[in-house]
Amino acid sequence: MMADLPVDLLRTFATIADTGSYTRAAGLLFRTQPALSLQMKRLEDRLATRLLDRSGRRVELTEAGQILLSYAHRILDLHEEALAKLSVVEAEGSVRVGVLEEVALGPLVDLLTKFGRLCTKIRVELQVSTSWELARAVRENKMCLAVANAAYAEVEQMTTPLWDEPYVWAANPAYDFHDRKSLPLVLDPLDCPWAVRNGTLDALNAMARKWHVAFSSLSLMALQAGVRAGLGIGLIAQSAVTSDMRVLGSEEGLPAIDSARIALYRATEATSEAVDSLEDFLLTHLGTGAVPGVLEAAFASP
Repeated sequence: MMADLPVDLLRTFATIADTGSYTRAAGLLFRTQPALSLQMKRLEDRLATRLLDRSGRRVELTEAGQILLSYAHRILDLHEEALAKLSVVEAEGSVRVGVLEEVALGPLVDLLTKFGRLCTKIRVELQVSTSWELARAVRENKMCLAVANAAYAEVEQMTTPLWDEPYVWAANPAYDFHDRKSLPLVLDPLDCPWAVRNGTLDALNAMARKWHVAFSSLSLMALQAGVRAGLGIGLIAQSAVTSDMRVLGSEEGLPAIDSARIALYRATEATSEAVDSLEDFLLTHLGTGAVPGVLEAAFASP
């Protein structure tokens, strides 16, 4: 007898098939590529057939994969429709939640939209800012929840690990910096706290590699524009790299960059049922493990 098809495996399969890339699918699902590969192996083992062909530059569907994809989309659509019809929580109130700009550009806003559709009595106020500003707002109880770099958490702050966000060197594909005596950098302002940047600059100093700030901004979109314009080499999140950028590495004589540990912050005075509901929702969808709570039974991890 044919095995059941778990929704989370179908969602992974459909996302890879739609994007044609494990890398892009991993970014959309907040999962690592090895995790997606493991999920696809589980699905193919269940069906005893290959669904994807990874021999070329773009992931292609096998004949079986083409058949399954249309059904996967229909199953996922029905799954979302069923969830939207359920009244999963009766809590009322408002929740102020903050997110990094890198995260806001991804699917998290769609998740918050889904939450608002399901929990109609809860009003979500979204703020986009830097990690250190979000951490301070949570510490001062001016914000209920925040998705930000865990490096800025203090002892009294409640944080739950979510995922590791890789950072890379990126440049305009035509940009040539090899003959420059000083490495032109595009990054956040030096007077703003940022552990990843500071560690990377320390690594450059240890290599006796001269550098200078060619362009700086707190805006991710401005940093992306600076990289694309060829102002210098950008230090940006891997998820923020666009198709018109080139990722650089050790072959260009650049040091490796530490990943940022992204976590969910919660203010000590944020004790309402509305905050409980949104926290459970976000941990269920963004966390690495099962999270108990009022939404656990109603949502499958993407």
